[in-house]
Amino acid sequence: MKPDPDQIPEEDLLEHIVDHLCEEQAEAVAALSDSEIRRRAALGLARARANGFEFPEPITAFVTLMFLVAPDFDRHPEIAKVLSDRKAAPAERLKNLFARTKEEHWEQAAANSAGWDALA
Repeated sequence: MKPDPDQIPEEDLLEHIVDHLCEEQAEAVAALSDSEIRRRAALGLARARANGFEFPEPITAFVTLMFLVAPDFDRHPEIAKVLSDRKAAPAERLKNLFARTKEEHWEQAAANSAGWDALA
């Protein structure tokens, strides 16, 4: 049984995301200060929640994609279509991102990103 997402303090979840990024995606955050990593992770957490993600694992995966691809990768029409499929559970939607999109969609999302400052 999964824990109730309301039982996970937001600050602990943010810390989990920051730790994950620093440990597992060190190259993606190497040029950023600790405070900037935290700021961006907080923006990502809010964006993940806006896309319907509630539990730590899918939220962390979503935020990681923001750091690796583009902070607004979810604006790409093909990616947005998969993310907005509320018939699928959140974890399924994440898997579907790679099954139902093409590499070119991800490249376009990266190339057309408005950047982190546009999210603030």
